[in-house]
Amino acid sequence: MRVKLKDITKFSKGTQINGKNLIDDGAYSYLNGGINPSGKWNEFNVSENTVTISEGGNSSGYVNYMNDAFWCGAHCYYLYDGPKNSKYLYYALKSQQERLFRIRSGACMPNIKKSDLGNFIIEYEKDEVRQEEVVKVLEKCELLIEDYNKKLTLLDEAVRARFVEMFGDLRINDKGWKYYKLDELTELITDGEHATPKRTTQGIYLLSARNVLNHQLSLEDVDFIDCDEFDRISRRIIPKEGDVLISCSGSIGRCCIVPKNIKFQMVRSIALLRFKSNINPVFAEYMITSDYLQNQINKSKTASSQANLFQGKIKSLKGVVPPLELQNQFASFVQEIDKSRLRELLAIKQIKLLLNDSWLLLY
Repeated sequence: MRVKLKDITKFSKGTQINGKNLIDDGAYSYLNGGINPSGKWNEFNVSENTVTISEGGNSSGYVNYMNDAFWCGAHCYYLYDGPKNSKYLYYALKSQQERLFRIRSGACMPNIKKSDLGNFIIEYEKDEVRQEEVVKVLEKCELLIEDYNKKLTLLDEAVRARFVEMFGDLRINDKGWKYYKLDELTELITDGEHATPKRTTQGIYLLSARNVLNHQLSLEDVDFIDCDEFDRISRRIIPKEGDVLISCSGSIGRCCIVPKNIKFQMVRSIALLRFKSNINPVFAEYMITSDYLQNQINKSKTASSQANLFQGKIKSLKGVVPPLELQNQFASFVQEIDKSRLRELLAIKQIKLLLNDSWLLLY
C-alpha cells in the first residue's frame, strides 16, 4: 500500500557541531547530511540502526543507514519511532532515491523541507514477515555490490601506485621535477554559470559540483536546461573532451576529465581547466587528485559553513611537468585499468537494476 512518510515514522534534525571542534579519535561518527560522515565526535545523539536523509546541500535527499550510534548534525534528518525493521524502511526509501532528490527546493543551497518530507509517499508492506523477506533479498544484492566496490578500490590503488612509481611522491619531489603554477600549465581556467540557469525536466545536462567525482562524472542526480539556455551559457565557455573539471563547492577538489560524446553546461561550483599541449589530461587529473595537490586545495579553500575553492586559488596551485612521453605511458596504463573498471561498474549497475526490479516485483 502507499503511505505518507509521516504516517509511519517520526523524523527530526540533529544538533550542529562546529567542524573545527571535531576530534580525530572520537568514538562516534558525525553525520551532518552529505553522503558520508564528515568527522568524529566523542558522544552520540542517535542510536544505531537508524535511517537518515540529508537535509541540505548538494546531497540533500540522500538516504543513508547508520549501523552504529552516531552524532547527527543539523543538516540531516534521522528517522525514529518507525517500523520495527528499520532496514526495511531504508530500502523502501532508497528505492525512491531519485524522487527524493526531486522534492528539494532552493537553487544556491538546496534543501528538503520537513513538510515535504512528511508528505513523501512510498510503497509500504505492513506485514513484518514480508518485510524481513524483502530485506534478505536486498541485503544479498548489497553484499555483491560491496564485493565489486572492493575490486574497484584495488584498481584505484594500482593506478595510484603506478603514479608514484613513475613520477615519485610529489610531496617530497624525490624525482626533482620543477614546480609550476597551474596558471602556467593551462590555456584556460574558468568556472561555470554564475547566474541561476532556467532548469527543465529534460534536455541538456547542467552539471554542478555533486556530479564531479574522482575520475568520473556522475549523471544519476543531474539537472537539465533547454537549447536556448545552453546557447546563452555557451557564449562564456563550451566544455570539450579532455578538459579537466574540479568540484569547487561543498566537497571540493574532486576531479575528472570531460569524456567523449557528452554535451553539457555547468554552474559556478565547477572549475574547468584546459591544459597546454605538453600536459596529458589524464596525468593532470591524477596529479590534481594526488595528496600533494589535495593538501594545497584544502589549504586554499574558504573557511565557511560551505567550503569553496575560487579561480584565483586554483591558478596558484603548483604542479609538475614530467616528460610528455612518460605522461603518455601513464595514460595508457590508466586506459587499460579503466577497461577493468568499466566491467566492475557495469556489474554494479546491473545489480542496482536488479535491486529496483526486485523491489517492484515484491509488490
